[in-house]
Amino acid sequence: MKHMTLRIISLTLFASCTAINQKDAFLDSLPRIVDNVVFRDDFETGLGQWNQTSGSWTTSTPGSGGLALQGPSSAAAATFTIATAASIDLSGKSGCVLEYDTQFLLKGVAGVSANVQFGSTVVGTFKDASGTSDISSATSFVHRKAVLPANGNGRLSFVSSVTNNTTGFADWRIDNVVVKCNDKASTTTTVLEENLDVSAANWSLNSLWTYNATAGLGGTGGLVTISGGGNAYMGTSNATYVPSISLSGRFGCELQMFYNHANSATENCLAINWNSNRIWAQCGTGTAGTLKLFLTANEDTAGSTLQFRCIDANGALGGNNTCTIDQLRLTCHQ
Repeated sequence: MKHMTLRIISLTLFASCTAINQKDAFLDSLPRIVDNVVFRDDFETGLGQWNQTSGSWTTSTPGSGGLALQGPSSAAAATFTIATAASIDLSGKSGCVLEYDTQFLLKGVAGVSANVQFGSTVVGTFKDASGTSDISSATSFVHRKAVLPANGNGRLSFVSSVTNNTTGFADWRIDNVVVKCNDKASTTTTVLEENLDVSAANWSLNSLWTYNATAGLGGTGGLVTISGGGNAYMGTSNATYVPSISLSGRFGCELQMFYNHANSATENCLAINWNSNRIWAQCGTGTAGTLKLFLTANEDTAGSTLQFRCIDANGALGGNNTCTIDQLRLTCHQ
């Protein structure tokens, strides 16, 4: 009888151990829930995690639920910067992104701008200083994301510039800032690519714009305005990309291109219009280079339009403006 009792106890303990092992194996098979958040601030307790490098940033309502960070204004031209008090170390981490909610009205005055930086790297542009159209979220908070540099280490900064507090201001509010890593994998997609080596089939060209097989970068094809020649022409020539462009569900969208602006008068410009808003312009002194511009304010929207404008504002005075566009590429994460 004694041996039978011991046998029953042994079998019971064995069954219990087996059940525990099975439970542990099941738990091990479940996806691990890892806290990937490196930095977080909803500004409900003030600006204790930030250093105000320039300007008096505040917290105010409305926020995206509670308080939000609000950028300063000024009666004269000024640049304002607020940065995290401590560096954000992403060493050895991958898939790191910045997420935040933002509301903005950035006035359409040259000199008004709003950018997001990680260290010295710009990771988001809401308005370039050369843009001359209002950029607005229509009094609503929108969610924005940005890919952060791999293995980066630096302070997160919000930087705005204004010209005055009546017509050239930047009403910019930020809330629910989160930096997290090991985010679900995002893919880089090419939304638009025009090397213009063969043709300009996707473009509607008016006035002086034309396709030229040798006018582009390195003697390849490109879009160029033929010379108006002094009194021969005064006005604006448009090159419009015909297909509709969708940024819906996409973030970190960056427009890149080569441009050449051969100009002889300060009134003349090469400009980019996105959804009929002038988001960038090169006026005055002629120059050539490669532009990289984030389209942060316009992300998550479908049916967008892109147009280049070559502006000869003083043809009657003997001025001349020649514009060239080539190697156009728009990439996003999704």
